[in-house]
Amino acid sequence: MNIVRKPVAFNLDDPDQKELYDHAMKRTNFSAYIKRLIQRDMENGNAPRMSAPSLSHEFDVSEFI
Repeated sequence: MNIVRKPVAFNLDDPDQKELYDHAMKRTNFSAYIKRLIQRDMENGNAPRMSAPSLSHEFDVSEFI
């Protein structure tokens, strides 16, 4: 079986991301939900609208170096 996993991270300290997480967790099958969103995007040719990331938290680039 050829399966690829693509994890999604939610920063629960960011109110916008917490809202997305809470909404997604209402679904019984997260993977199927995400796949349906991707399919809908492909069929409509529209990218999902997302708000700008919250800048209320400092960003430390040293975590990436």
